[in-house]
Amino acid sequence: MTADVLAPRAGVPTSLDELLQRSAAAALQISGAGQSAWNGQVIETTGSILGLAHWDGTLYLDRDCILDPLRQMYERSGEKQPRATLVRYREAFSTLLHEHSHFLGPAGATQEAARIAFTEPGARQLEEGVAEAWAQDHLNEYLTLLGVDKVAPGIEDVRAQGHYPAFVPAVRVLTADLESRNELEPGGLLNVLSNQTAEGQFPVMITMFYNSTQLPELDSAAQGADNHRRIETLLREGLSNLDRYEFLPPGFAAARSRAAAGTLLTRIDAELTAAASVHTPAPVACLLPDPARPALSGLAPPELSTTTAVPSTLTPAPRSRRVVDLGRR
Repeated sequence: MTADVLAPRAGVPTSLDELLQRSAAAALQISGAGQSAWNGQVIETTGSILGLAHWDGTLYLDRDCILDPLRQMYERSGEKQPRATLVRYREAFSTLLHEHSHFLGPAGATQEAARIAFTEPGARQLEEGVAEAWAQDHLNEYLTLLGVDKVAPGIEDVRAQGHYPAFVPAVRVLTADLESRNELEPGGLLNVLSNQTAEGQFPVMITMFYNSTQLPELDSAAQGADNHRRIETLLREGLSNLDRYEFLPPGFAAARSRAAAGTLLTRIDAELTAAASVHTPAPVACLLPDPARPALSGLAPPELSTTTAVPSTLTPAPRSRRVVDLGRR
């Protein structure tokens, strides 16, 4: 699907079916991504999974938590609803936008390549953390574009809890740090990552860490490739470790996630510093002259009397210096 094909039509959706038909187009318009992999199909499910963006492009949504609340919302269109009901609607839309975020990607990206990349260490944690953080940040924009603020007045003023507390805080810490290093606007990198599939997310982050240093100007091609691999190893290892917090209470999971991201950044900084040190000239140590050797300037040594004749053709030799090259042993 492309942005041209899915350009939103005028007017506000008046039913759940019409909303779902426009849901991918709205996500695509907000994100600015090259394409959406959604195939236009929605399957109603029951069980523990609220939503699923399948690799074949099909969207699976839970009946009780997602579809039924949205059906009810349109049945009561324009009516004032209790806060708890608005929160329920908002949570349903949050899941809908989250799943559509998984379908976003650059033009020409394939689901098969994304599926393979998703199996690599750290990919699930990054993909889910990015999708949820991006959906949270752009949910009100999504609701306005779809006219939901008119169907459920007040929905933009309530807040839902959100999901993936073990992943989202770490993703926010990492992306905020990279935005600062590269002088980007807050939230800019999160949008870039959301517009990538799992195939492209790690390369974007690795390149930004690397380019925030002087290494691109100093490294050979081989050194650059090696440093990219080192950063990738640290990133994948650090993000994979977030799994251990996934089933903790949300507050504890979020705290551990932020702390883990801080530790990961410290390790990456150490790796980048070590890589830069290869290009730093080693300090040169100079030993002091041997005091037993006669001085060649200044006062004459005691053993030379004032009557000792010194040939006029004698040219003092340059001062002997013993240099220790610490860089070549």
